[in-house]
Amino acid sequence: MKRVAVLGGTGFVGRNLCEVLAAHGVEHRAFSRLTGCDLLDLETAWSKLSAYQPDYLVNCAAVVGSVNYVRDFGADVIDVNTRMLLNLYKIAQQMRTATVINPVANCAYPGVLDLYDERRFWDGPIHPTVLSYGTTRRMMLALSRCYADQYGIRSVNLGVPNIYGPFDSTNPNKTHALNALVMKFVRAKRQGEPVVEIWGTGKPVREWLYVRDFGEVVYLVISGGGTTAAELTNIGQKKGYSVDEIADLIRGAIGYEGRLEHNTAYPDGSPQKVMDDALFRQTWPAFRFTPIAEGIAETARYYERIL
Repeated sequence: MKRVAVLGGTGFVGRNLCEVLAAHGVEHRAFSRLTGCDLLDLETAWSKLSAYQPDYLVNCAAVVGSVNYVRDFGADVIDVNTRMLLNLYKIAQQMRTATVINPVANCAYPGVLDLYDERRFWDGPIHPTVLSYGTTRRMMLALSRCYADQYGIRSVNLGVPNIYGPFDSTNPNKTHALNALVMKFVRAKRQGEPVVEIWGTGKPVREWLYVRDFGEVVYLVISGGGTTAAELTNIGQKKGYSVDEIADLIRGAIGYEGRLEHNTAYPDGSPQKVMDDALFRQTWPAFRFTPIAEGIAETARYYERIL
């Protein structure tokens, strides 16, 4: 049976991935600072991971937050994430047989693109609002190529849209965008607030990926149920929603009857982030994504329980 090490396995994406793997009966283990495996400490991380001898290293470990967070703490974001990636690939090199699976956030794409096509990944600079984090996501592809060429290390790079779902942070400046909106609506309804503030104009269009769907794609990769030899494969649906459209879906799921108010002091970021799905559909033609309304309803139920 394949062994899967989930790096960052106690965090938002990693915890959901562990639940998906458990549901499929896959042997796995969560590794994070909470379990004594800090990727910034190469010697200790190597000791922990080599003792487990995984066949796959799924890299869910990251320092990330809102657009404002990655702008205001850009030096910390680029420093910590780069050092973790360098150590991860040093560990993979020493293991030799482990495949690295990287979720590559869509902010690594050129900021001028409307449709994120894998063939155009390097066709321009990252949007300046996400320079610190997006640069480290590009580093994933550079490292995977270099370590494949020199050491034969295999990587699977999966381009991911904006992710949402349960188990994310409750800190509005650290949580992912859709989850932060859900929390605002849950609190506004509970406290009887007449207005929910939306950061920015509400016009930017984003594609959204329910976090368990990412887990299901990783399961397909490790189970051999379709694979990709491409440098990068988007987990794409080629379907985006404006922030205001998402806010209306959340409002309906929670039953909030107040009004929305835009705070344009906050930046919008790129006007549109939609992933091309052609390569994904060639690889996994039968995959069914969680409908956006269903995923939002499940996310809302989670935050209603914990807040």
